[in-house]
Amino acid sequence: MSKPRLKTLQPLVKPLPPLVKPLRKPRAKRSGRDADPRRTLALNTAAWQRLRASVLAGEPLCRACKARGVVEPATDVDHVNGDPSDNSRANLQPLCHACHSRKTAADHGKSVTQGCDANGMPLDPAHPWNAGIASNRER
Repeated sequence: MSKPRLKTLQPLVKPLPPLVKPLRKPRAKRSGRDADPRRTLALNTAAWQRLRASVLAGEPLCRACKARGVVEPATDVDHVNGDPSDNSRANLQPLCHACHSRKTAADHGKSVTQGCDANGMPLDPAHPWNAGIASNRER
């Protein structure tokens, strides 16, 4: 005698087709540095990476730190005049990340403090304390 086989039960309610098409993931909008329409080389292109590498290889220390007597490796390449469409070597300078962030913030009109040296003197050459030193040197 064989055992009776059970039938697979079918659901009574069938799933409904979706009423709305599934949303496609929206493309990310360009933002920040890449959104500037004046930029002639996108930062993720091989051409910019080669140019950046050649600037950093030619001058491996941060130019701003070097002017203050500090030895700091450069990690960023900055447009001196702030115009991202001008990629001439004369307009590109190597900076450490901290100096690049300070310069960019100042270029965008933000209040930026540069801190003090080991003697407590402000690093900003435009600081009033440094203005008195410069006038004493001229005498």
